[in-house]
Amino acid sequence: MANTNSFTETTNNLVKQVNIALESMQKMNSTMTTENDSVVISVEGEDPITGDPCTYSYSIPSYHYTLSELSRITNTVDTFVNGQGVVLLNDGTYREVKTIAVATSPNRITGISAPSNFRSKPNWFFESMMFPQVFVRFDLKGKIDDRSDRVIVKRVIFDNFDDVETQWFKNTFIGKTYLYADVLTLLNNNDKNYWEDEETLELPLRTRPYTGNFLITNKQTINNEEWFYLNTISYGLVSDTSTVKNIELRIGDELRYSNSLFQIDQIEVQDKRVHLTALVGLGSPTINQYFDIYSIPFENKFCDIAVGYNECEIIFLKGVNDDYNIIADEWSDSISFYTNDLTLVNSNTSLEYYYYNFVTDFGKQMEGQAKEKFVPAFYGITPNIPSIVADQFTVNQINTQTNAALNTDSIKNTQTQIESTKTIINSLKTTISQQKAELVELTDPAQRANLQDKIDNNINQLSKKTTEYQSLVKSLSTLAYENSAVVAEPKYRVRGFFAIPDGVSSDPNAPLQEVIQFDIAYRYLRLDNTGNPLNSYTYSDPSTNQKVTGIFTDWVITQSPIKSRRYDSSSGKYIWVEENISDGNVININQIDVPISKGEKVQIKIRSISEAGWPSNPMKSDWSNLVTIEFPSNIEGSDQVVNILEDAKAEEETIKLDQTLSAAGIYTHIEDGVPNPNSANGTYFKHKSEFLAYDLPIKDIDGNITSESTIDLQSQITDAPHKTYVTLTRPSGSSSAYQQLTGTLQQLLQAIVNADPSIYDEFQDLIQ
Repeated sequence: MANTNSFTETTNNLVKQVNIALESMQKMNSTMTTENDSVVISVEGEDPITGDPCTYSYSIPSYHYTLSELSRITNTVDTFVNGQGVVLLNDGTYREVKTIAVATSPNRITGISAPSNFRSKPNWFFESMMFPQVFVRFDLKGKIDDRSDRVIVKRVIFDNFDDVETQWFKNTFIGKTYLYADVLTLLNNNDKNYWEDEETLELPLRTRPYTGNFLITNKQTINNEEWFYLNTISYGLVSDTSTVKNIELRIGDELRYSNSLFQIDQIEVQDKRVHLTALVGLGSPTINQYFDIYSIPFENKFCDIAVGYNECEIIFLKGVNDDYNIIADEWSDSISFYTNDLTLVNSNTSLEYYYYNFVTDFGKQMEGQAKEKFVPAFYGITPNIPSIVADQFTVNQINTQTNAALNTDSIKNTQTQIESTKTIINSLKTTISQQKAELVELTDPAQRANLQDKIDNNINQLSKKTTEYQSLVKSLSTLAYENSAVVAEPKYRVRGFFAIPDGVSSDPNAPLQEVIQFDIAYRYLRLDNTGNPLNSYTYSDPSTNQKVTGIFTDWVITQSPIKSRRYDSSSGKYIWVEENISDGNVININQIDVPISKGEKVQIKIRSISEAGWPSNPMKSDWSNLVTIEFPSNIEGSDQVVNILEDAKAEEETIKLDQTLSAAGIYTHIEDGVPNPNSANGTYFKHKSEFLAYDLPIKDIDGNITSESTIDLQSQITDAPHKTYVTLTRPSGSSSAYQQLTGTLQQLLQAIVNADPSIYDEFQDLIQ
């Protein structure tokens, strides 16, 4: 029988209680010094049901663990207070926690005055009209507050209207940094044009970079540290198509459990278990719940700025305090670049090539409309009517272009030289003929020699002038062939200028609506000022199956050229250029050019065309007054130059015949003749002795020819001594040779006398 409340039992119970108290005190003391998260107290007792002895274990958090938990709670509260906390809402989304003052209704707004001024700001939005959009990206991480989701962007867009300006920009700004004020000063001091555009740019939304969840399969306390066992330690990058989980957890990665964040400080890859340090929140992960991989919401701060083709840009940035909507006091340093030098990310494709081949730029169309400032017809005003008078116009020949390549003055001068040369040639021929006739009458040797020299000189001059004449004629003929000179009927036009009416405006401050073109109508009249009969034409109307008769007008309507426009850098838009009627290379809008022929009259009228509604529906004025132009009676169609060239071509054929005869020696043969004064009928000696060839044989004493030479007959006559008697001694036994020699001498002397009869008396004895 058990003793109840006996001394022994009481003593035993007291000892147990004292042991429990001592162990508890010891364990409590350990909680103050241990680095473990908890201290376990073991207490011996009985099972309340069976009464069997058993041991109860109690885990007491250590002082170190308590401090870490308090620090965790403090960090969580501080995070919320500082506006950096993130909470999970019922819809499954996360929102940033911001601290605000106690909610109160705003005060009533009073004392706002009506405006008397307006302001303007740049609005360079054309890049947003490109598809696909082209942009540059700047990483502002660490440059602005992590909580900021806006940035102020100012772009200075340089007017690089040509390659020279583009190169100046690149030399001045690329690779260099300037303050905003310095950039404007530099541009203004160099008289450069630019635009400024400022906008508040929302930083782009960002998806989570990683995805993955981890099932808690178990948790255990190992060496007084709590470890979590996971079903996997792999996660992957976020993808729109499929996610490949090929990234493993590592120390420093953060996991989210409900509204709490934990950081991995130890990991056992083989066992798939991790030890965590609590960062934010009070959640206690349990078995069969999930961790999610966590990414810092404000890890990156990318600023994407749209740009366009062929832009020289200088960009400045300012951060924004989103708590109070305060922007930074100063702009960033300049960021300068030329867009055409950019290349597509992860590619060598230039922006210029990408723009022309892949981008549809609606902004360029709008930009062009903004700069050209077309006036719609709805706001148009009828333009002023032009006024014309007949004295403003004259009739001119216009088809002189058929021989426009010819130098008219040069041709006329050449023709004058030809006629002058022909006169000289004819004069020389007459003089030579007279001198030859005079020569045969002279007997004095000195006079004959002097006159012969003059004849020879004139013949030489005649040859030169003939050559000169042939050269001049050939040059004109060649000119005619090379330039295809043609004989054409002259064409005539009524031409002249008229005054351009002033522009009109509905308001003194509104820009004028300029006259930019004209309709020009004309018709031909008979000499009695009556019009030509109007012809009628019939056609079938398919809608009514009836015959319709139309009267064909005798008016012909043409349009003048369009007035030119140029870009005005000072105003940033295109303006109409004033006509320059003094420049013969320019076709002006206020000039008339109407065909007319001899014996015709032409009637002309014009009307103004306004820029309002142009080109699809332009405003037009009423027709002007009529003017009638008559073909002048004193104008005759002729072409002197063409006639000269035609004559030269015909004369060249004669020259070719003369050259053929000359090459055959005909003219040389004929020109050698001289008058024969002893002839009763005036015949000529055909050749002079100096132009007659004579074959002189040299024979030996036996009469055999040993050599032979050709000399002129005059030389033989000159060398032969006058009144010379030759005594021939007949050699013995050679009577035949002697007779042959004397016969040869007699023939020679007879030939000399025949050539020059004046010496007959001197040689007659020899001949006898």
